[in-house]
Amino acid sequence: MFKLSYSISPKVTGLTLSLAMLAAQGFSQTRSFQGRLVDSLSQGAIHGATIRNSHLAKLVSSDHSGKFVIDAHIGDTLRIGYMGYLPKVFIVGNQPSSVISLIPNQQSLNEVVVTALGIKKEKQAIGYSVQEIKGKDMVKAREPNAISGLAGRVSGLTITPSTNLFGDPGITLRGRSNILIVVDGMPINTDSWNLSPDDIESYSVLKGANAAALYGNRGQNGAIVITTKRAKSQDKGFQVEFNSSTQLQTGYNAIPKIQTEYGPGSNYQYAFKDGRGGGINDNDYNIWGPRFEGQLIPQYNSPIDPKTGQLIPLPWEARGKDNLKKFLQNGLLSTNNIAISTKNDHGDLRLSASQMFQRGTTPNTKLGSTNINLTGGINAGSKLRFDASINYNKQYSPNYPNIAYGPNSPIYILTLWGAADYDIDDLRNYWQPGKENVQQYNREYTIYDNPWMTAYENLRTYDKDDIYGYVSANYKFNDKLSLNARTSASTWNRNRTIKIPISANLYNYNIGGSRVGGYQETYDTFWENNTEVSLKYQNRIAEDIGFSGSVFGNLRTVSVKSLFARTDRGLTVPGVYDLSNSIMPTVSTNDRALRQVGSVYGFMDVDYKSMLFLNLTGRFDKSSTMPVKNNTYFYPSASLSAVISQMVSLPKVISALKIRGAYANVASDFVNESAQYDIYKLLPAYSNYGRWANSMTGVTYTDVLPNPDLVAERVKTAEIGLETRLFNNRLGFDFAFFRNLEGPRIIELATSVTSGVRARQTNGLTLLRKGLELSIDGTLIQQKDFSWNVMVNASTNHAWLHDIDGHQTRSGNVRVGERWDGYYVNDFQRDEKGMPIVGTNGLPAYNPYVSRIGYSDNKFTASISNSFRYRDFSFSFLVDGRFGGLIKNVQDAKQWGSGTHPESANEYRLKDWENRDVKDYKGTVMTNGLKIVKGQLNTDQDGKIISDTREFAPNDISVLWQNWATNYYQSGPITAKSRTFVKLREIVFSYNVPANLLKNSRFFRSASVSVVGRNLLYFTGKGTQNMDLDQFTSASSDYQTPSVKSFGLNLNATF
Repeated sequence: MFKLSYSISPKVTGLTLSLAMLAAQGFSQTRSFQGRLVDSLSQGAIHGATIRNSHLAKLVSSDHSGKFVIDAHIGDTLRIGYMGYLPKVFIVGNQPSSVISLIPNQQSLNEVVVTALGIKKEKQAIGYSVQEIKGKDMVKAREPNAISGLAGRVSGLTITPSTNLFGDPGITLRGRSNILIVVDGMPINTDSWNLSPDDIESYSVLKGANAAALYGNRGQNGAIVITTKRAKSQDKGFQVEFNSSTQLQTGYNAIPKIQTEYGPGSNYQYAFKDGRGGGINDNDYNIWGPRFEGQLIPQYNSPIDPKTGQLIPLPWEARGKDNLKKFLQNGLLSTNNIAISTKNDHGDLRLSASQMFQRGTTPNTKLGSTNINLTGGINAGSKLRFDASINYNKQYSPNYPNIAYGPNSPIYILTLWGAADYDIDDLRNYWQPGKENVQQYNREYTIYDNPWMTAYENLRTYDKDDIYGYVSANYKFNDKLSLNARTSASTWNRNRTIKIPISANLYNYNIGGSRVGGYQETYDTFWENNTEVSLKYQNRIAEDIGFSGSVFGNLRTVSVKSLFARTDRGLTVPGVYDLSNSIMPTVSTNDRALRQVGSVYGFMDVDYKSMLFLNLTGRFDKSSTMPVKNNTYFYPSASLSAVISQMVSLPKVISALKIRGAYANVASDFVNESAQYDIYKLLPAYSNYGRWANSMTGVTYTDVLPNPDLVAERVKTAEIGLETRLFNNRLGFDFAFFRNLEGPRIIELATSVTSGVRARQTNGLTLLRKGLELSIDGTLIQQKDFSWNVMVNASTNHAWLHDIDGHQTRSGNVRVGERWDGYYVNDFQRDEKGMPIVGTNGLPAYNPYVSRIGYSDNKFTASISNSFRYRDFSFSFLVDGRFGGLIKNVQDAKQWGSGTHPESANEYRLKDWENRDVKDYKGTVMTNGLKIVKGQLNTDQDGKIISDTREFAPNDISVLWQNWATNYYQSGPITAKSRTFVKLREIVFSYNVPANLLKNSRFFRSASVSVVGRNLLYFTGKGTQNMDLDQFTSASSDYQTPSVKSFGLNLNATF
């Protein structure tokens, strides 16, 4: 117990009140508080975060060093927000400055992705489909081409990597091609070989016109937006990154095979004399000749009898059962990269150099690529910043293969028209003695060529210098308003040559004669400039409403030139490949195309309480390629995103839930970015007809009637989607449904011959496309020492013919309302049991119309990736496939026709061989169905019977196997195969050197070593095991280098 006593003194009371008033005045005094925002994990500066003091209604943002200054009282609350980080509340204390850490938000809806024009947004604010892939995931088990590595990683995106050396990968997104590639805001109008994977931070796939509308007509089908690496904050002055990868390409996933029981010839007869028709079938290299039984037959390598001068017959044997494999070699892919970077308060700089070398599996083929990238920025005070980047790429090849149908393709020579009667190694000395550079040594001299001569003499060289870069300046008037000016350029020049040796029968090259030799050279250049000015404004209109918007002005200028020249009628001096060595005057052509597009566009983003987001965009383009009266067009887009989980209370199992919707209407001036010379396609023009008899050059006028009323092609697209995170963000779903109205296109309609033109231009043909996409990601196990993550992608889309021109009801075989990808064939006439009916010759009788037997597009595509981590070890693999649909197996069809197909050597062929000398032998009855005795079936285009006078009887007509095989097995219904396949696309096993082993090192910051593999397993149906379906998206296959497996090692270190 104690007793408290007090007394009131007027003097003391007055002093106390004065001190209190003075203290209150001190606490209420406004002062400048200085802060610096950093990432809690990397300690890197955070630029562009918003800092709000609601008490004083102040709003500022952090600069490139993460610093900010704001007016505040002691005790004021600062609310700090930035995309991809958890909101931060900071209470201002007595300190005049402080370093504030922001914690990255691991929830997917708060992750930051790059959208159109390089604008970074949180996923929760996006109302359309975007999927992002980190660049670091693409540099271990890598492809030689950066875009090829995206295969199987994104729903709705189909990448078709080429098995051919230097083959460009095909890209389709939601069923449409001509996908725009953008690097740091620069549209790249070239092949994708000028991209170095080591310099790429991320790939953002903007799906469809909804996502890419701001790019104008080039974004009509979507875009792949690439963000390159920049210097990051670090304790040391410089950081050095090194990455090295070597892969051996060996072992075949798909390779054509041939039968090895029968040799060249026809009707089981063959004898070589001169390879030009002097013998028996020695100038027609069909493989329907005698069976290999050791009998004596004159052959291409038979010695000459000195007494008679005749060829001495040799045993007829299968000496080349593996000619294709013996001709091919192991491939090699080697890449090395080193990068140096630094960053401080004044700016940042990164310099990177990469070298890629690839040895092809075809002999004497190789490819090199050198890439140098320099990127940096300067902070010229607190309001002004300059950024610049330049990328130089050089591609060079002393020879790259031609696999297309023709005598210079090893597939053509060794599988389509190549028998096992010779050993490929016997042809290595490909010149006849004493006739070097004049006459090749071969087993036939009418159609085909020695593949070794093709590999070492028919050289196709390639040399390309590619430069792209930009310079930009950004000025901040205040924390709400900024001005940006930017100009970028993309330019390249390319030189290609083809050397054609004398005696080569390369009929797919026009050199003014057969086997006369030749040389041709093509030089082309490209230049594109985009100059842009933009004004950006952002502000919190109210406590709960945020606004951001920009307006842009852009002028795009494109210039393309090319020059082509070739020798004519042969080479004056054999083996000298120069345009001046032409027997006749050289033939030359040149092209030039100029194009401009002026644009004004902008966007507006509004959010309410960070749970409802509206995005509006609009763009005006004026294109020089369109008719004057319709060369200006507008296209808008709108999207809405609602984060339901922030609006209402949901079960605990649902961590986040978002629905979204988007619409866009994007126009195109029809010019394919890969065919720049189409710029003048809509204008009447003269074309070079070539030389006439007396070397007089002729020209022809257009045979298509121009149309000044043409309008730009449109794509109107609508999309809805749903995203959800479950089980404390351990499992996520992203679902999208889209609907496109594509057209009307600019097409040519046939006209009457009396009009004086072949066709007229018009707007017509509109497709309706619908599709579904699903992505699932999950962390199945998450522990301190072990984790397991899964990613699943699946998609499907199909198109229907919606309209033609309002009058016509069909385009080719497709009626309005039917699937556009119908697979049509001239099918057999069949009996009630579905058996083929034969004609009076015993061969299949065909319908007088084409019928649809299925569809060419895949029913759906899917992929699954798994990644495991155990302490410092990690293991991952990717499996993907495409399912359903039909494709014509051209390789199969040609081999059945030539007689090399493995299944063509069967009991029927053996029976015909054994009875070849029997006078009345006619073969085998090949079907137990019906034969047509007399009469004919007449139908209309759709198969509706007009008249049918056919009379039938049980089939009893015998036919020779060669006649049946070359007819039946090359028919449409038989060559149609399923295009289903599955691949083990990638496998990576890595060891990351523990940090505690590196902490005492003054040299290493991090290090890892990985064992990698690509395309290790390939599963497909029996009818397509001779080709890699991964390369094809059309209804017909083509010829390809046999696909191989890759095994290798990757080393990565940071210093």
